[in-house]
Order: sequence, then C-alpha cells, then structure tokens
Amino acid sequence: MSKAPEPIDHVERWRRIVSARREQHDAACAAQNRTTDDYWARRAESFRAFVRLAARGGDPLVASVRKQLRAEDTILDIGAGTGRHAVALAPHAQRVTALDPSPAMLAFLREDAEEAGLDNIDVIEGAWPDAAGETPEADIVISANVLYPIEDVVPFLVAMDGHARRLCFLQLMARQPWFDPPGLWQAVHGEPRRPQPAYMEAVNLLHQLGCYANVEIAWAEIPRTFDSLDIAVERFAESVAVGDDEERRARLRAALEETLEPRDDGMLALAGQRFPQATVWWHAGALQETAG
Repeated sequence: MSKAPEPIDHVERWRRIVSARREQHDAACAAQNRTTDDYWARRAESFRAFVRLAARGGDPLVASVRKQLRAEDTILDIGAGTGRHAVALAPHAQRVTALDPSPAMLAFLREDAEEAGLDNIDVIEGAWPDAAGETPEADIVISANVLYPIEDVVPFLVAMDGHARRLCFLQLMARQPWFDPPGLWQAVHGEPRRPQPAYMEAVNLLHQLGCYANVEIAWAEIPRTFDSLDIAVERFAESVAVGDDEERRARLRAALEETLEPRDDGMLALAGQRFPQATVWWHAGALQETAG
C-alpha cells in the first residue's frame, strides 16, 4: 500500500516562497551597495502614474467592494499606496482610513484626494500590523497587492480580520506579476526571477487557518505601453534591481529593445494587456479563533 502524502503546511510554504524571492532581490541590491529600504520612495512617482492609467480600465477590487458597500460603512485600506482604492471608494462610504508606511506614497494620496474634492479620507503613516493599535476599526477592511513580501503573514491577516466589523477583502494576482515579463530579470542578472505568492497560496493558507474565503477572478486591463524605450527602462529599472549599475541598465535596455513591439500610434508595447486578478473576501471574525 502506498504511503499517504504528507499534508502541506501552507503557512510555511508561503514563508519559503517570500523568503526566496526577497533573498534574490536583496542580493542583487547588495551587489551595488544598495538596500531595499527606500524601494517605494524610489518608485512612488512612476507607481502613481501607472495606477492612474490602470484605473481607467476599472478595478476588480473596487467593483467587488461596491457590491457590498453601504453608504454608512467605514473602510480601512491597509497598504493604501498612492490611493487608488481609497480615492475610488471614498465617495461611496462614510469614511476611509488609508494606512501606508511610505511618506512618498501618502503625499500623492493626499494630493489626489484633494484634487477629487474628498474630505472623508484619514491618512495614517505606518506599517501593518504594527500600526493596528493606532488605527480605528472599520466595517470593511481591504488590502490590495500588499501581502507578497510579508513572510510572517498570519499576524497580518489576523489583525486585519480583527479590525473588520463586517468584511475583509484582499486583492492578489492570479499568476506571476505583470512587471516580471519573461526574461528581463534573467537578461540582467543571469538567473530566472524567483516567483512570488499569488492568490492560490493565500486561499490555501486562509483555509488552513479555518477561513473558507470566497474568490472572484476578473480580467483586468494592465497597461504595458510606453512612450519611448527610455521610459520603459526607467519603469522596469527598480523592479529588476538595476540601480546605478550602467552595465545592468544596458542589459535591461537591450532586452526591452528586443521585447517591445512598436504600435501604429508610436507607442511601444509589451505583449499582453489583460491579466487575471483575484479578489479574496470573507466575513469578519473567521480568524479570531486562530488568534486565540
């Protein structure tokens, strides 16, 4: 009789995936005497431009939340970034609390909220779950594309669940990220990019913790067009850990030159604009037994 397979520890599996990817990125940065401490500060402006463009095609998380959002609800957006979801949801909620550890990101969020004429967004600078004690509870708690680099993910999810009165929502990629186009990392560093966790890893982990989450998959338009080769190089330089190394930048430029396709409107495009995104949601309280 064949031996029964060993059960998978999905919490440990998540940790190993995150750790391997982080170690690879840290090593690439360390080779240039750089750290990842100010990663989002370096990316804030280009990230804001990207999310503004991407938002034109709609957002699956916003659509899912709005189906269950009431006018009197409050929302906590963990890892709000430049405010893509906070600004989109604030007109339909009583109040939104936007939490993010990056001052550069939050500066853009404040600008966009003011530009939209919104006065019901409270901004808190801090990292989750360390800032949970300073953050108010909310009817709905959301966190979009934030979990990927977090090795110790259980406290994050438990604190998220504990801050929600009604519902929790996660947005995660359904496959490997759009900003890891095949071949770029290998062209620059000589090895394949290690994967990051995606929605299925999160769903399996939640299941192991006793939370039987709902999943909605939607195909989102992710713009991968650029006005010039120089702009494309700058857009990918940080995610591919090029830094100030001119040799690495030259390798990235050469790889993009081979990969990008010219369009009739003069733009350069990477193949494929549609990507599956997952909205994972559950009713608040599902993880509190685990926390105890």
